[in-house]
Amino acid sequence: MEALIAPRGLIVDLITPLKIDRSIDGRGLGRLLDRLTPHAQAILLAGPGAGEGKNLELDQRLELVEKALVVIRGSIPVLIWVTGDTEEKTRKTLLTHKNVLEKRGYQGQVFWVDTPLYYHSNRGLPDHYDDLCSMVDQPFILHNDPEMIKGLAKPIKRNNIRTSILKELACLEKMVALIFQGSLDRANNYQRASRRRANFRIYDGDETHFLDYPSMSGVVSIGANLTPKAWQRITQSSLKLTGDPKDYPDSLQQVWESGGYLRNLMDIYHQMPVAIVKGVLSNMGIIETPTCAFPVENPEEPKRRVKELMTRFGDSH
Repeated sequence: MEALIAPRGLIVDLITPLKIDRSIDGRGLGRLLDRLTPHAQAILLAGPGAGEGKNLELDQRLELVEKALVVIRGSIPVLIWVTGDTEEKTRKTLLTHKNVLEKRGYQGQVFWVDTPLYYHSNRGLPDHYDDLCSMVDQPFILHNDPEMIKGLAKPIKRNNIRTSILKELACLEKMVALIFQGSLDRANNYQRASRRRANFRIYDGDETHFLDYPSMSGVVSIGANLTPKAWQRITQSSLKLTGDPKDYPDSLQQVWESGGYLRNLMDIYHQMPVAIVKGVLSNMGIIETPTCAFPVENPEEPKRRVKELMTRFGDSH
């Protein structure tokens, strides 16, 4: 029996709203979450992509989580990225976040997200997670991103979690899902490796991949920060989460239009997703500033094109 089943559907890879001094923009965070939560099945906080978790200090990550929990109040599941540069820092990050949950008496569903190859080789991963799982009550979600691992300064033999290792990890009671980025062949291998585990989720961490070959678990999307309704429509249609047969023709047309709209948006923001998404949200008055946790150019032209496209689709408020 599953200790807790991971959500299925749209998971928003939340951008981290920052003030100019790089403290958390609490009011902007609240406005953004109020806009997103009605359309999402879960929110990922401080993720390594949209959430800039790799570039945030631990106190920033804690401030983000604490302020987000106040707004969400258990209404939908929360995924928290806890990976650090080393095994020791990952344990510290995990335990510090655990203390936040306990201090607040938080009763909502929480899942720890970890990118193990960022600080640990495939060798010994099952034992490593035996240890981590013994430290907390909440379940874990693995994150596999070969491009992220390739960018590390230190050499590593493999950029992906080995299929045989995933097969072992999927047997752990508290290991409930995987956010996947990589080739279609590897995705199929991972599906086979975890098929004996009922309700083990494998989410698409690549929006384009989901639109082309949607998984049956859901998608982790940065674009949903901008267009939560369109991403909800696409995800629900792909996973067949809703639908009345008598509305089928109209629904199919809406899904087709939404898919084209989201692809056009991705074509614009894919090269600088965090900066462009933050810039548009700032222009919309949802977050205070477009400040990023890392130095970045101001992409005025792409922001203008995104805003125009959203306006044409009636999605600019």
